[in-house]
Amino acid sequence: MYRAVQEGEERLRGFRSARLLFLREFCGQYYDRDQATIGNEPLNMIFGAVSTLVPNLVTNFPKTLVTSKFMTYRGYAELLGLALDFLAKEINLRNELRRAIVDSLFAMGIMKTGIAVSDDLITFSDDQRFDNGQPYATTVDFDDYILDPAARRLEEASFVGHRVRVPRQMLMDSGLFANDLVEKLPQAGQDPYQRRDVENISQHELTPAQIAEFQDLVDIREVWVPAAKALVWLPAGNTVYDKYLRIEDYDGPDTGPYTYLCLTPPVPNNPLPIAPVGVWYDLHVASNKMAKKIMEQAERQKDILLYKPNAADDAQEIVDAGDGEAVGVQDPEGAKVVSYGGQEHKNEEHLAQLSYWFNLASGNTDQLGGVKSNANTATQANILQGNQSVRVEDMRDIVYIFTKNVQRKLAWYLHPDPLISMPLSKQVPIPGQVVMSPMGPVMMPAKKIQQQVILSPDSRQGDFLDFHFEIEEKSMSRMDPAQRLQKALLFAAKVLPSAAQAAMVCQQMQVPFSFPVFVIRMAKELDLEWLDEVFYDPNFQQQMLMMMNSSPKPDNSKPQQGPGGGMGAIQQNGQPGNVPLKGIMGGADMRMPMGGGGGSSDMNSEAQPEQAFVG
Repeated sequence: MYRAVQEGEERLRGFRSARLLFLREFCGQYYDRDQATIGNEPLNMIFGAVSTLVPNLVTNFPKTLVTSKFMTYRGYAELLGLALDFLAKEINLRNELRRAIVDSLFAMGIMKTGIAVSDDLITFSDDQRFDNGQPYATTVDFDDYILDPAARRLEEASFVGHRVRVPRQMLMDSGLFANDLVEKLPQAGQDPYQRRDVENISQHELTPAQIAEFQDLVDIREVWVPAAKALVWLPAGNTVYDKYLRIEDYDGPDTGPYTYLCLTPPVPNNPLPIAPVGVWYDLHVASNKMAKKIMEQAERQKDILLYKPNAADDAQEIVDAGDGEAVGVQDPEGAKVVSYGGQEHKNEEHLAQLSYWFNLASGNTDQLGGVKSNANTATQANILQGNQSVRVEDMRDIVYIFTKNVQRKLAWYLHPDPLISMPLSKQVPIPGQVVMSPMGPVMMPAKKIQQQVILSPDSRQGDFLDFHFEIEEKSMSRMDPAQRLQKALLFAAKVLPSAAQAAMVCQQMQVPFSFPVFVIRMAKELDLEWLDEVFYDPNFQQQMLMMMNSSPKPDNSKPQQGPGGGMGAIQQNGQPGNVPLKGIMGGADMRMPMGGGGGSSDMNSEAQPEQAFVG
């Protein structure tokens, strides 16, 4: 096991060296120095591409949609999704996702999920105390990652793991590790085999060793073995010992504690992806060399005045003259201004071509970042826009799948927790009501209110495998307020009139057409989330009321039976006024009109069937 882990670290040495090279260019020459050569790296194109892609992939916290194929579990599924969204903010998942995206651009994003010790002990009896830990998700640096040296795919690795630096006394006090072996571990940073070059970019050579000696830090390895369903802890370094630090059964998701983010197509029969920055690196270096050359040429450029020896007085008059002043000379041809040196315009054209190539390789990050593209024609600009859209949308889909897998693993720890008690709140739609006014019955608009719900063991329903997890589309993206306003105006000016006209045509043709479903669907396509606040959809409201009644309630608010609660009470109170009635048009739902008619409830299947069917 020791030798296999060491060979696994050795397999990644070349990838780590390349990653260090890329990260040095990303940080620039001023990151860890107080002095540098001005103009040596004038264009940091790698930083520009990374800083453009990251906010376009993740800006906000994810919104998790949990569903189930069993209707009775959907209320709890919604509650579990709210708990995941709350947990994501508690553990600051957004920043960890951004770190993982940066790692995936330079090598591969790795995120580990598990249970963190909270040091908050809950006492059940004199001899029973439990640590109410919290699920966590954190990135693992590629320099610390351990991979099976014989693996051809990440899913087929016989073991994976990572290195971690901890205080020696913490291992001794926990009582979970072999203390005699812990005492033999060398201090962190003293083993020449354990090189962490990336962290040394911003650290002086003596600083890590001094801090390690001050806190007595040691490096250990944590390895997950899927076949044995076990976690194994080993000392880091090149020394082989005769036993392990610790062995423990693995109690977690079947897919393991690690989730991987790779933004490039897979390499056949190899587990590691191609780093996107590795594709851009040569163009970045060439652009900096050309920019430096242009700057040096511009600095060498000078204008001098040449004159004949017998025209020295005329030359001095010219030098002493002010701007726009007339000077009389004996021989105008005896003095002449000549420019020496200077930049070549061909070099500028070549630099522009290098920038154009870099944009093509990075998915046109100039246009994505709001900078004018280098396209010379409208057709070329459209091609660049299409290239940028396809590649960035593919990256966004990959990031959302990665986030879904992380959230699913976090839910694995939340679902069976016997001590969980998480207060949450959700918006509940209240349907419009018919009220009497001096002018007659008036339909009041629907609205939303906040309802208190609690995720507790009593509210748990179903098994973990009964639920499906998705991340709401574009929930992690940020929309500019000006763009949001333009989409809202487009929706009001184009979508609503067109949908109303289509509904009338379908009504005349007696073709089933759901105006509310179509309008809400188009609003989702335009990323408008507020439509349900101003648009009343009876079908949607009815479904939400049913889910609300079946969802878990706080312990102090028990659901009422009989006349006090349920759909029967809603009908008696006359709140929705739109309870489906079976008609004769092929079993279609016949709904009572929302306005007019004095609020009468004796509508049968023969009274305005088309209007009732369209809703």
